[in-house]
Amino acid sequence: MKRLNRCCSLLGVVVVLLPLSGCVVWDINDGILASNDNLGRIEDELQSIDQGLGSTNENLETVESRLDSMDAQLKSLQTQLDATNAHLASLRKTINNIDSTIPFLKLSGDDEEEQEALENGDTPGSSPASGTEAAPEKETGGS
Repeated sequence: MKRLNRCCSLLGVVVVLLPLSGCVVWDINDGILASNDNLGRIEDELQSIDQGLGSTNENLETVESRLDSMDAQLKSLQTQLDATNAHLASLRKTINNIDSTIPFLKLSGDDEEEQEALENGDTPGSSPASGTEAAPEKETGGS
């Protein structure tokens, strides 16, 4: 009888343990399936992000080429502006020479202080007596 009791209790334990181990396996299986679903969704999102990055790279390339083109145009304009500044400085010297030769004409429109500053090579308009012409003269004389 002891043996029968032991067999029955062992059989009962086996009956109880078999479904329990299966539950753990099924839980693990369910977790793996959920992880696979999540990984598939993440992979789809990464592919869409990759496509978005591809179009962004194309846009950046066009912007970069436009910036290069604008930079070349600005360099060309800077060269022309430098030449214009040099020409205006030369013209100003010529007008000041005419003014100093024929003082009653006053072609330059400069005050005596400004004209002396120009003849000495100083920056025009730096004196407090300069009028509204100070800003344009600083631009042409500064280069």
